[in-house]
Amino acid sequence: MFFRSARRLVAQLLVLCLLTSCATTNVPPISAVGQGFEPTRDETRLWQNSREEERKLLEKVTIYDDPLLDDYLLAIVGRLNPPAMAANPLISYRVRVIEEPTLNAFAYPHGSLYVHTGLLAQMENEDQLATVLGHEMTHVENRHMLRYQRSARNKQVGLFALAVAGALWAASESAQAARRGHYGKAARIDVLSDLLIGLGLQLAFVAAVNGYGRELEREADEGGFTKMQASGYDTRQAEKVYQKLAEETSKPSKIEAFFFGSHPRIEERIASAREWGRTHPSGEARQTDAGLSTFEKRLRPVIRDDAALNLDLGRLGRAEDELRRALAMEPRDPRTLSLIGRLKLAQAEQTDGEARADLEAAAQDAFQQAIEIDPRDPTPHRELGLLAYRRGDGAFACRELRTYLDLSPAGAEDRTKIRDYLLELERDGHCR
Repeated sequence: MFFRSARRLVAQLLVLCLLTSCATTNVPPISAVGQGFEPTRDETRLWQNSREEERKLLEKVTIYDDPLLDDYLLAIVGRLNPPAMAANPLISYRVRVIEEPTLNAFAYPHGSLYVHTGLLAQMENEDQLATVLGHEMTHVENRHMLRYQRSARNKQVGLFALAVAGALWAASESAQAARRGHYGKAARIDVLSDLLIGLGLQLAFVAAVNGYGRELEREADEGGFTKMQASGYDTRQAEKVYQKLAEETSKPSKIEAFFFGSHPRIEERIASAREWGRTHPSGEARQTDAGLSTFEKRLRPVIRDDAALNLDLGRLGRAEDELRRALAMEPRDPRTLSLIGRLKLAQAEQTDGEARADLEAAAQDAFQQAIEIDPRDPTPHRELGLLAYRRGDGAFACRELRTYLDLSPAGAEDRTKIRDYLLELERDGHCR
């Protein structure tokens, strides 16, 4: 499948090569033209292709559904957006969040910005969010996709080679992950490979995987820093964002190594951010306490829900860090407590003896806290019932599993299996 997908993308890229003229890559930013900006003929075609490709993307990915988060991110974009860019009637920004635990963000040339939950969940404050969004906005404002497409044909051939390498890497990594028993990671690689390679989303491939080359990526960094400084954000936080990425991409086993492997080396971006801070001193961040509170309110659910995705992938360390942060922001969130219970059970499976017993006890305590806060949530009842069943506490298991069936929706996929467990318990005389 991967090789067929690669060939299909290769054919599309070759067509793109033929359509690309030798037009100049020296084009002004949209903001430099202001309200009088008109896209060139090939740029109009690029935007049309971009919108069509985005439609395919939206059919495939899961968009994180949080209208207040969308509003918050768009407000940051509005704060960063230069007046001359905002005044242009032909292009406007829209921000969407993809439910995906990998660390990435990308932009389509017509103004659609995408951020993965995995990257959002790593942000510590609004200044770091502004670093990511400002970078992607500069790709749009400075017309980087157009400039990239107009570049010499050998760069298109470079993209062609990367498409083939990406397909081969994905096939190899997926197979190795499956052989090691990391089925969640294998499935995640399959999904991402099919999305970017199988669907032939060459614009997303450039924006999210290949990058635009060191020069344009550096320009996007500096454009983002300029936007941050003009908007009152603390540009010193940019270096911390890239340090987070450096920590992830330094681990070959991480999925993120695929996404950032062809971007400029993260170390260069750290140095660039540090140099910008040295030559453009930033004062203390001018955010108010209310602004920081808004960041925590809007990002807490993302951090928690991304932890659930990482749990499914078996990335327990990442999930634990995220759940610790989410719990600190809101100690009485029953979903966070329930996920902590799941985490403890997953950790218990990796050990034995007294350590296993302690982790199972911690899981039980987390589930019980979740039930105390929201007794109508079926999930912790199911988890408690299954834990009790494994421990041989039939009466407790029967009570909790019955409660789960009472509370869970009629269409829950596991209702039949839970009924089977109850029948066993009833036959053995545990249910009264």
